[in-house]
Amino acid sequence: MGGLSGCALLGGRLDRVPADADARNDDALGANVKLSGLAVIIFAQATVLADGGTVLLHKEAGDLVITVFASPTPLSVGPVDISLLLQNKNGLEPVLDASVSLLLHADGSNPGGRATATREQASNKLLYAAPVTFPQSGKWLMTVTVQRKGEETTATGVLEVAPAADRAASYASYIAFPPLIVGLFVVREWLIRRKAKR
Repeated sequence: MGGLSGCALLGGRLDRVPADADARNDDALGANVKLSGLAVIIFAQATVLADGGTVLLHKEAGDLVITVFASPTPLSVGPVDISLLLQNKNGLEPVLDASVSLLLHADGSNPGGRATATREQASNKLLYAAPVTFPQSGKWLMTVTVQRKGEETTATGVLEVAPAADRAASYASYIAFPPLIVGLFVVREWLIRRKAKR
């Protein structure tokens, strides 16, 4: 054609990706779909986390449903963000006019810390949040106290706090993800080129 000395194809080869709606390369498209599906599955592990982190406690207490989240996970010695979602038991509408406090103490010890959770500290204004620091690993008893309209509601739960060294392991999937995707891309390209040579 035209100014290419009668050669209709540049370098005598076609692109691997179809050029128009009638051209199909099911193998290349299928590989893309499979890789995309794998990426979604791998990313799904990160989306298991709720809005404020991983769910630590979900209880009905009085006329409230109390859900407690924490980030980062797994819980380990050091600073942790605790978030709470308060909902009416009937209708599950968020409760935004309560005073919320947390009492945390290590298993078998005197109360170790108290924190006030407020909506101002939360990035999601439907949640109440409080930063806390766990000074030691082990089982911790958490007591959530909610005061609203002259009534006090409490919920308790046990938290498992890991030693600080375990925190690095929680990032392993994020560190391994980029090389895994690059490796999958290289394998995909190799398979496509191998099939094209046949």
